[in-house]
Amino acid sequence: MGGAETWLVEIVRNTHRKKNNNLQFDFLLAGGKPLIFDEEVAGYGCKLHYLLLNKDNILSFARGFRKILRENQYDAIHDHQDYIAGWHFLFGAGLLPPVRAVHFHNPFFQMRNNYGITAGRRLKLKAGGYLLRRFATHIFGTSGQLLEEYGVTSTSFVQQYVGPLHCAFKISNFRGSHLHHKQGVCEEFGWDPSLPLVLFAGRFDVSMDTEHPQNHKNSAFALEVLHAAEGMNMVMAGKNEHILEAFTKRVEALGLSARVKTPGIRKDMVHLMLAADVLLFPSRAEGMGMVAVEAQAAGLPVLASEAVPSEVVVLNDMVRFCSLDEPYEVWALRLREMASRRMETDSSDDARWATSEFNLDVCCRKLEEIYSNK
Repeated sequence: MGGAETWLVEIVRNTHRKKNNNLQFDFLLAGGKPLIFDEEVAGYGCKLHYLLLNKDNILSFARGFRKILRENQYDAIHDHQDYIAGWHFLFGAGLLPPVRAVHFHNPFFQMRNNYGITAGRRLKLKAGGYLLRRFATHIFGTSGQLLEEYGVTSTSFVQQYVGPLHCAFKISNFRGSHLHHKQGVCEEFGWDPSLPLVLFAGRFDVSMDTEHPQNHKNSAFALEVLHAAEGMNMVMAGKNEHILEAFTKRVEALGLSARVKTPGIRKDMVHLMLAADVLLFPSRAEGMGMVAVEAQAAGLPVLASEAVPSEVVVLNDMVRFCSLDEPYEVWALRLREMASRRMETDSSDDARWATSEFNLDVCCRKLEEIYSNK
């Protein structure tokens, strides 16, 4: 249920809703097993190819992949696994469609800290880059900043189109009354609706140590900020099973049990965004950070770390950045100041969304041009 997956499903929904017969999507799932959105996209006429890829079955994957390409004669292939896409293209050499797009989604921070840049991985990435130069026609990133982190520029990939291609969403999905939704959330958690409500959205990190090198979304940091921000409540929505016990103990130690709720993964994120007074987004790295963009459509002010790409800003007055080197108390003061900017209604009708590449209609038109090789 990451940003890439939800974006792809939104594209399929949009083309079905618009009855756009020029775009038809099939999916190859290299994990080899069904996932959460499969039944829905299959209902829209998409073929789902389950083809497991791991180090033990590379030849089997290559044979299956080539069979899929041969039988379906696609106009375009859009691979979402950054440098690894080069290897996929190698497996399909001679059968690849004329448009061969690659997408970088995850921040380089994750590759460096989660997996480590070993000699073997460095060689694999270098080879992947060579293969992208050999086979790719387009190289995209969820942000321009992300591409720079990976060293993907128009000077390093001279024969490819290189640039950002943002994930997008249906802007009108974020319409609604702030006060109505806030009342509902406060009733759910037993809070006073007159107090500012903070939203944190994202998976919980591996450690409660705010300096741990693999912490990405900075969930422990967010907790410390709320501790410094008296008189505010916070919903922390996201996957948290692996750290929940340690996290709960820290919440109790800080005396925040009544002010912090961790409901896990929520499928009503629009409801939470419309309810909240401010989004706290202190990530240590982001490929883009779509939750910060969606928040603006819901009229929800955003306090983000300076590590988040500035490209998230659509409505200038609704986003503020803060350095992670600043004390928690500074973050708390800015959090309260941003909460004071909360609008009663959403901002989805703001004219700036009409031409934004985060607008799903704009995005789909761009994809159609790309896949048509125009």
